[in-house]
This record gives sequence, structure tokens and C-alpha cells, in this order.
Amino acid sequence: MSRFLKGIFFVLLLISTGLTGHSQTLPDFSNIKVSELSDQQIRGILQQATSLGYSQQELLQLAMQQGLGSDEISKLVTRLDAVKSSRASTALDKPGVRGLRQNLDSTKSAGSEFFNSTKSEIFGIDFFRNGNRNGDFETNLNIPTPRDYELGAGDEILIDLFGSSEQYYQAVVNPDGNILLENIGPIFVSGLDVDEAERRIRSKLSRLYTGLIGSSPQTFLNVNLGNIRSISVSIVGEVETPGTYTLSAFSTVFNALYSVGGISENGTLREIRVFRDNTLVKTLDAYQYLINGIDDNNIRLQSNDVIVVGPYTNRVRISGEVKRPGLYELAKDETLNKLVEYAGGFTESAFIDQISVVRNSGKEKVVNDVFESQFDLFEPKAGDVYNVNRVLDRFSNRVQIQGAVFRPGNYSIQDGLTAKQLIDKADGLKGEASRQRAIIIRSKEDLSTENLSFNLGDLINGTIQDIPLQREDILRVFSIYDLKEEGYVEISGEVNNGGVFSFSENMKVGDLISLAGGLKSSASNSRVEITRRLGNSENGDVSQVIVLDVGSELGVVNSENTLQPYDHVVVRKNPDFFTPQFVAVEGQVKFPGDYAISNQTERISSLLQRAGGITQYGFVEGATLLRKTEFYSESSDMELRIDDLEALLEKFQSDPQSLSESQLAQLQRVNDELSKLTQGQSENQDLSSFAKRERLREIVKRNTLYGDVELKESEAIGIDLKKIIENPGSKQDLILQEGDVLVIPKVVETVRLRGRVLYPTTVLYENNRSLKHFIDQAGGFDNRAKRRGTYVIYANGSVARTKRFLFFKTYPKVTSGAEIIVPAKPPKIPFSPSEIIGITSGVATLALLISQINF
Repeated sequence: MSRFLKGIFFVLLLISTGLTGHSQTLPDFSNIKVSELSDQQIRGILQQATSLGYSQQELLQLAMQQGLGSDEISKLVTRLDAVKSSRASTALDKPGVRGLRQNLDSTKSAGSEFFNSTKSEIFGIDFFRNGNRNGDFETNLNIPTPRDYELGAGDEILIDLFGSSEQYYQAVVNPDGNILLENIGPIFVSGLDVDEAERRIRSKLSRLYTGLIGSSPQTFLNVNLGNIRSISVSIVGEVETPGTYTLSAFSTVFNALYSVGGISENGTLREIRVFRDNTLVKTLDAYQYLINGIDDNNIRLQSNDVIVVGPYTNRVRISGEVKRPGLYELAKDETLNKLVEYAGGFTESAFIDQISVVRNSGKEKVVNDVFESQFDLFEPKAGDVYNVNRVLDRFSNRVQIQGAVFRPGNYSIQDGLTAKQLIDKADGLKGEASRQRAIIIRSKEDLSTENLSFNLGDLINGTIQDIPLQREDILRVFSIYDLKEEGYVEISGEVNNGGVFSFSENMKVGDLISLAGGLKSSASNSRVEITRRLGNSENGDVSQVIVLDVGSELGVVNSENTLQPYDHVVVRKNPDFFTPQFVAVEGQVKFPGDYAISNQTERISSLLQRAGGITQYGFVEGATLLRKTEFYSESSDMELRIDDLEALLEKFQSDPQSLSESQLAQLQRVNDELSKLTQGQSENQDLSSFAKRERLREIVKRNTLYGDVELKESEAIGIDLKKIIENPGSKQDLILQEGDVLVIPKVVETVRLRGRVLYPTTVLYENNRSLKHFIDQAGGFDNRAKRRGTYVIYANGSVARTKRFLFFKTYPKVTSGAEIIVPAKPPKIPFSPSEIIGITSGVATLALLISQINF
């Protein structure tokens, strides 16, 4: 007994070890939350599945079989795809590339902070910040030589002599202030402007080139600047990055402020001072440039200049109905009127009679009202907050008239204005105005309303007393069409342009058919139905149906042809009308091509006979019939009509010069009909066929791991053409349908092998050979092959599968042109730890019971 128990526990140990080892290879997906897994864990699952021979689709199928929900499956697919795509970017993690990428990222981050900084409320501050790419104050060197530019050491001078004598000099001003010219000697130019330097150079060169002087000089001189010297300028005070900067000698004060990142929010824009040789040479007011565009004080800097930006002194805020609300700095003696001017003036909705101001007064704030007459006198103080209110959204003298009058809208109320006078102001009543009732909606003092109703006809005739109006009264004149539902009629069926049309009295069926573009060629002249609203609760009738006969000239035989509102006319299709239906024969027949179906019972044998029979190379056993499914998108009658008309139009346009008068008229009719059909094509889709396809799609739709089932527009039907030829009219001889294609291939002498074989290939067909013989020619089954699921697709499209009885398998017969398919086994589902524990506990309990029984 002890041996038996030891054997049982040994088996349990083997099972537990094997199952545990297997479960470690792939996780138990039933308790997994994909969002909690790291990328490393996802990568490990993918690597484990690959090492076990599982594809990603098989891994997902395994997870679904273990109970992983559809939402988690979607997340897992996304994570697996992300891990795969991340492998392509692993090269970027190399040390050299990683450093470059970090540098680029830091540069991009710094740039984004620079460009995305919040715009300041202080007027003008953002204008000089070098993050503002809308206004760029970098020094422009691509300009003509300024004639007032003062030369200094480091400037390059270009001297061009032309005329009777030609020479070119290029010299740089040395630290002593001289330029050295060959055969001329030094010329002192430092501190001179360009014009002064040119006169001095001319004087020096005239000793060598005498043609430069005289009343009629023969030689001419041109002096320009080449490379510009650099200057050193100090910018201090309330700027973003104060310091000493090297700038171009063309730089102005504004260029310098731009180069240091602009003025800080504590800096002044009204008093920017420039010192040269310890002397104040210029004081700038940036508002003159920002408001009026005047930059007379924006002087060109010289080396060792110092720009001082002090703190602001008198900054106030203005908000509300001004065009540029914000913070503004006011100079001494500037008034409220100037502040409004700096803010761009009032908006169109501003209440300009008074402006409210909140001012700091000792330990608390006070509120004052500044009236329009005081704007030129009132001086703002630092910290003031001004608010410009909107005009009230109300009217002091308005009445309104609405509805069936010629000029509805707002009108001014005058003393004694009455309802009838207001109607006269609105050019009177329209013909559709209802004389029975009109109303006046009156507003009370508490903004509630009351209605005053009266007979409009009596008011117009003077039968009742006229009604005086008050401010904000609304006179409402009703239309007779406001008081009833709008009438319409509808037509559908075999008409060229069906739809809904407005109703008119004494409207006939023929009128409506004409409005709908007339009858189609497929219409039945003897079957037109009118469906009329006429319910009868006692006998269950919900509508009245009237059947009429309509001739080709739209004359109605029955006298009950006058339409009523909401009638629906349906023109039925002629049961004897058929459009030609075609089938096709392809392959090894004497006369391949398209054939029209002669009658509704024509069969394959008849079609084959009309095609001249099969040639000597035809492979009868491989013949296939291709047939459209329910999901085939057929062209609608409208689309076919458009195609026919376009083809007719092409024939007319091939030689338009030779068309007769009648042909030109026909061409115009074709163009008109084409434009109507094209315009209505998107509005008149074949809804019935669309609804049918969608209904079928819902019926066959199966949500699987890999998406919806593919819905094919055509499919192959396996036929036995040999039996059809031998027995015409038999069950094998199918009745043809429109769009059928009979395909008769050439004789095929090969067999194709696909699926889980070692080497999928195409081999030569050998008569009377078994399926296993052809499998062996492809290397045999692989380790994932589902042998008992092997099936054969024959050349004619029919399929035969492997059959099994007890332990014996019967493989299908293989013929020439066949295709052998070996499917794969489904992935094995590993046991979860809970299942292992359950199995182990169950076996242990069974062993314990057996031991108890034996004892």
C-alpha cells in the first residue's frame, strides 16, 4: 500500500512540475490587467510566445480563451504593437545619438518656453522682447551707406575711381583714425561722416588723379562702407539681461534693447536715457514710436555708450470698452484723455459719458466717477484702475411689429403712436395676414409680460377703438399659414424625379407627374395609386387608396384625379418590363463572351450550347460558376441611365459641327436630363438595396478576435459540368442568374499544397495517388498540423474533407488541379495556478480515499 501511495504522489509531483513549468512560460491571462503591466513585462510575454512558436494572433486567441475581456484584449493589442514599434527606435538609445537627442530636446524645450511665454498686460513691454517674432529689432546691415554715419577705427572703406582713370582701393580705419592708400599715404577719417570723408579723400587723390577736379571732371569718385566696425555698449537698469554687449555700429537704442531681451516689467518706456562720455545725450519716449511711429530720438549708438532704463513711475490700468485694455505708463501732466488715446480709444459699445476709477487713498480705496467734460482735466495717479462700461442693452423708445406685414422690425415710438399707425409704418398687411386675431405683448415694470388680443379686421375697419402703444410693445400679426400645417403632396415609384412638392388647389395627378419629370419607361400606365389620409377608427381604416389609369400623354381616365393635401401618389412598375440581363462564358469555349439571358428558365447547358461547346483543351472537371452574392453592389437604375446618356452624349460630341437642328435639340435635352439625374443621384439612392445589404450584414456579422467576417460580393459554385452535358435540365444544370460567369479553364496537371506542411509547394499530378503521397512530396506534416482537418478544394470549387471512423481516417481523393489545405492546431491553453492546485488537491483526495478504503 505504501508503494501505491508513493506512486500516486510521484505522479502528482510530475503533473505539478510539468504544469507549473508550462504555466511559467506564458502567464495566466484571466487575472491580468494590461494597464498594470510594464513595457518590459509585455516584451517578455511576446518573447516567450515567440519561443514557443505562437504568433501574435494565436497569443491573443489564447488570452481570450482564458477569459480576458474584449477591452483588455484591445489594450493588449495596442501594447504589443507599441513594443514592436519601439524596437525600430532602439538605435536612438546609443550613447552618441542619445546625447544628440537630449541636446535637441533641451533646445526645443527652451525655445518653447521662450515663444510660448504669457503676453504681458503692460503696453509696449512685449514689443522689444526678442521672443517676439512679429517685430524684429535686429540690426539691418543690408541697407545703403548712411551718409551721416560717423567713421571710426575698424570700419572698412571702399573707394572706387572710374572714368578716364580707374582704380579701386579697399582700406580699414586703423586705431589712429587713418586709412592707408597706396602711393597716397595716410588719410585721417575718424570722426568724420561719409560725406566729409569723401571730400577729404577726393582732395588727397586729386593730387594724383587731376581729372577729379575742375569744372568738367573726367574722373569720378565713389566712397562706400564695406565691413562695419563693432561697438561696445552697456545696457543697465530695468532690462531682462543687463550688461555690456558688442553690437554693430549701425545699431540704435531700440536695437540694443532688443539684444538684451527687452525691458523688464518694472522698467519704464517713457524715459530711456543714453549717456555718452558721462554726459546725457538723449532721452527716449518709446510711446512716441509705439503710438505715433515717430523715432526721431532713436539715435545711432557709439562705442562706450551707456543706456539706462529706470523703473516706471506712474502706471495705471484701464479696462472695459477700450480697444487696447491694459497697463499704461503716463508721463507728468498727461490726463485721462491721453490714457484713452493710448488705449486706442473707445469701442463702439462704450458708455463715454463717464468713467469709473478706483484709486488708492491712504489706507483704503475710493471710487470716483469722471465725467466726459472732465477727461481733459483729470490727471491719473499711480495705481489707478479705470473701467469703461458698456451702454445698456435696452431701448428707450422702441416698439416692434412682427409677422405678416411688409416691413417687420423695430420702430421708434412717438407720442400717441397706435397699433394701426404702426401697421401703416410697416407698409401694411400682407395678403396672408389673419384678420381674426392679433396680439400685443406688453412689458410691465417688473419685466413680466401681458397679452392684449384684439380682432385685427375690426381694428383696420375702425369698428373697434385704436390701441395706443407703449415702450417695448410687440405687435404680432399672424399669417393664416402660421395657424395651420403647410400642405404638400408626394410622388414616388416609376417617375424620373420623385419627392415632395408643394400643394396647390385643383392640382391634378398629371400635374404632379409632370412636376416629377414624367414617367420612366418602366412605368405602368394602368396602375397609379393615390394614398389619402382618411382614418376610420370604427372599421380600422387608416387611409383611402384610389387606383387610376394614366395614359402615355398623362391624361387621367378616372375623374377622381384632383389631389388633396398630403396625398401620396405611387406609380407602379410595368410587370412586363425587363432590362436585358447578361451572363458571361470565359475560358475554353469556341465563342467566349457575354450572352443575354433569353428566358427566365435558361440553364447552363443552353448557355454552353450557344457558346459553341467546349474546345479540346477544356478542363471539364475544373469548370466553375461564379455568382454574385447578396452583398454585391449593383448599379441603380439611375446610375445605369446616367451611363447610357453619357455614352449617347459622347457620340453627339464626336462631330458637333455636322449635327442637324433636331439633333442639337436632342443634345440639349440629353444635357438637361443628365444634369437633373446627376444632381439627384446623391439624394435618391437605392435605399431598399442598401437596407437589405445592411440587414444581411448584421445577420452574418460575427465579432471575432480578428475582426468581422469578410462579406464577399461573389462566390464560386462547384458544378459538375460533365453531368450537366450528359443530362441537360437535371438538378446539376442550374438556372442562370444575371451576372453569372461560367469559367472553363485549361487542363491543369498539378496539385497545390498549402498550410501546415514542411514545404508548401505545387507538385505534378499523378493518377491514382493518395493524399498522403502528395503530402509527402511537400515534406510531410509539420508539428503544428491538424491532420484530421485536412481538406481538398477541387478545381470546380467544391470541397471534400478528411473523414474519421473510430481510429481510422479516410482522406479525400485528389484530382488534377486540386488544392490540399492542412490547417493548424489551435494553441494549447496552459493551466493557471488555481487549476493546478485544484487538480493536485483532487488527485490527492482521491488517493486518500483509496487508501482509506483499502485500510
